[in-house]
Amino acid sequence: MLLSLSILTILLGSLYLFAAEKQHKTWMYLLKPGTMVVIILIAVMGLGNSSSTFSWWILAGLLFSILGDIFLMLPKDRFVYGLVSFLAGHICYVVAFLSLPSSGEINLLVIGALLVVAILYLLKLSKGVLNSGGIVLFLAVTGYVAIITSMVWAAFYSQQPIIIAGAILFFFSDAILAWDKFVGKLTYRNYLVMIPYYLAQYLFAIYLHWM
Repeated sequence: MLLSLSILTILLGSLYLFAAEKQHKTWMYLLKPGTMVVIILIAVMGLGNSSSTFSWWILAGLLFSILGDIFLMLPKDRFVYGLVSFLAGHICYVVAFLSLPSSGEINLLVIGALLVVAILYLLKLSKGVLNSGGIVLFLAVTGYVAIITSMVWAAFYSQQPIIIAGAILFFFSDAILAWDKFVGKLTYRNYLVMIPYYLAQYLFAIYLHWM
C-alpha cells in the first residue's frame, strides 16, 4: 500500500505539472490538493509507527499546507490567507522536529548561514513586497521568513537527515515562489516550486514509517 501511494504521489504530482503547463484550470484545482491528499494518507498510515507528539504535529502541518495550497490557487487573490496557512504549518513542523530525541547541538556555522540567507533574501524581496502590500505585507512576509528559517533550524536540531532534506527543499520551494511573486517571473516556476514542495512533504510523511 505504501509503495502504491508513493507511486500515486509521483503520478498525480506529474499530472499537476502537466496541467499547470497547459493551464488546464479544472485539472489544476483537482490535482494540486489531490497530490497532498495522497501524501496525507501516507502520513496517516504511519501514525502508529512513531511517537504521538511528532506524528500528530506532522499531520497538522500537512493539513495546514493543503489549506494553503487551496488558498493560493483560488481565482481571487488569497495570498495572505495562504501565507497564514503555511505559517501555521511551519509552526507545526517546528514543534514536531523539536519533539524528536536529539543532542541539541547545532554547528554555529549552520545557524550563522541560516541567518545570513534569511536576511539577505528578505532584503531582496523587500522592495517588491512593499510595492505589493505595503508595510503590513512586509511584516507578514518577515514573520514568515523567520518561521520557515526556524523550521530549517529545528530540522538540523533533530539531526535526522530525512527531516533536514525535507526542510531545505521546503525552504527552497518557498524562496522560488516568493522570488517569482515579488522580484521577477521565472520561466520554470511551477517545476522549481512544486517538485521540491511535494518531495519535502513526502519526506515528512514517509518519515513516520521509518521511525
